[in-house]
Amino acid sequence: MTSLGMHGLRGGAGSSSLLAALGYALHTLEQRVLLVDLCADNLLRLHFNLAVTETGGWARAMLDGQDWSAESWSLAPNLSLLPYGRLVGTERMSLEQALSAQPGLWDRRAKALAEHFDWILFDMPRRLPWQDSAVSCHLQVQLIEADAACHALLQQQEQSTDYLLLNRFDPASQIQRDLMLIWRQHHDARLLPVTVHSDEAMREALACKQPVGRYAPGSLVAQDVLSLAVWCQARTGLPA
Repeated sequence: MTSLGMHGLRGGAGSSSLLAALGYALHTLEQRVLLVDLCADNLLRLHFNLAVTETGGWARAMLDGQDWSAESWSLAPNLSLLPYGRLVGTERMSLEQALSAQPGLWDRRAKALAEHFDWILFDMPRRLPWQDSAVSCHLQVQLIEADAACHALLQQQEQSTDYLLLNRFDPASQIQRDLMLIWRQHHDARLLPVTVHSDEAMREALACKQPVGRYAPGSLVAQDVLSLAVWCQARTGLPA
C-alpha cells in the first residue's frame, strides 16, 4: 500500500478536485483506492455524488463514539471514500483535542487498511490542526498555481521535501509562463514533471458531482491527471 497526501500551498488551490480526479484515474489503472477527507470543509464527497445533506464521516463517528471505518462508502469495485463528516460549533475543537491525544492515529489506521488497498489518498488541509506527524505519507504533494501569491509563499516557505504540482496552468498567460520558468530554476528538484492545465471541464465535473475523468475522460485536464497517476505508480515502483 502506498499513501499520498495532497494539500494546497494556499487556500483554493483545488486539492479536493484534483485528489478526487487522481483517485479515479488510479482506479481506471486497476488500482484499489481509498480516498480519505481530512479537511473539515468536508467537500471531497461532493465529487462522488454524495448528497450535500449527508452528515456521516470518520470525524462525526469519532465524536459520537461510533466505528469510524463503517463510514466508508463503496463508490465502485475497489474504489472507496471516507468522508470527514459534518461538525458544528465547538465540535471541531473537541475533535482536535481528541486527535492531539492520539498522535499517529492515522498512520495506525492506514496500516490496518493496507491489505485492502493499493493506494490511500488523503485530502489534507494546508495545516493539520493537530499533531503535524499525524499522517506520514509515502508521497506528499503540494499544489501551487502560477500566481504572485504562491510565488511569495514559496519564497517564505521553510525547507520542505514535498513535491510541487502546478495546477490550473494556462500557457497563454505570460506571467504564468514566466513564473513556471523561475520555479523550474529554483525548485526543479521538487517540481513534478506533470503539469495540470486550466480546463473548464474540472469546474463542470464538480457541478455534476463526478471526478473529471468520469465526467470528461477526453478533456485535457483528465489526460493530465492520468499522466499524474502514471507518474505516481512509476515513483513507487508499481506497474503502470
